[in-house]
Order: sequence, then structure tokens, then C-alpha cells
Amino acid sequence: MSDESSPRRRVNISDLNWLGKSVYVGGAVMRLTANLIDSTAKRVTKIAAESKQAFDREMDPNMEDARVLEEYPSSGSPDAE
Repeated sequence: MSDESSPRRRVNISDLNWLGKSVYVGGAVMRLTANLIDSTAKRVTKIAAESKQAFDREMDPNMEDARVLEEYPSSGSPDAE
């Protein structure tokens, strides 16, 4: 077991051999990937929660359905003269 009270030793990357540099870079890539997955999961969770709230709001029986009050032909349609 490691002693938690001992200070951590700082190592410069230039002092590492090729194996140490490979492990360092691999750890950095793994940390970056984990952060990206975490932020993506948080974003997906937020979108899912907002979608459910919007769906529940539309299923409210107290809300009326949308009605078209007035229609105007668009300038690009063949019916517009």
C-alpha cells in the first residue's frame, strides 16, 4: 500500500524513457476520452430530460390544440397571384 501522507514526486516528461512517455501519453488520452464521454453523457441526459418535459407539457389535457387563425399564400407558391 502506498503512504498517502508522503508528498507526490513530480517528474518532467523530458526525464522519461520511451516507455514512460508512452504510458504518460496513453494516460492523457484516456483521461481526455473519459472527459469527452462524461460531457456527452451529461448533454444527452439534459436533452432527454428537456424532451420529456416538452412531451409531458404537450400531453396536458388543460391545453388547447393549436388553431390556424388566418392563412396567407406564400409568394413562391403557384396559388399566389
